[in-house]
Amino acid sequence: MYTYGDKNKIKKRLILYISITLFCGIFSAIYEHFSHGVYSSYMISLFAFPLIGGVLPQILLMTGRIPYPSVIVSRLYHTGIATLSVGCCMTGIFEIYGSASALTKYYWYAGLALLLVSVLLYGISLAGRRRISNR
Repeated sequence: MYTYGDKNKIKKRLILYISITLFCGIFSAIYEHFSHGVYSSYMISLFAFPLIGGVLPQILLMTGRIPYPSVIVSRLYHTGIATLSVGCCMTGIFEIYGSASALTKYYWYAGLALLLVSVLLYGISLAGRRRISNR
């Protein structure tokens, strides 16, 4: 399904996403420890985006259950996950601080748009692969 080089890329990305997930979990725990008893659901769930959106797809790629995406799809997807993670962190920081910013909603819009575009392009590429293999 994929070449040896692709398998190495998947392993590196898996290790990277596991590291990012651990960093986000530790960062949010430390940040909330020093927040004087103020908690934010955004900060508590900060680790979820890299875990669900990063680790799980890499495991599926590693097992060969889904085909490897193109470079542009992969980059759009990873940028979307990063944008949602930063948006979650910033919203959590503002909630803990006790203020709000109207600009944090744009992280969510941009992250979701990037993910949507990457999933649509991935679906189009899969449909193209099936059409070619059916000929």
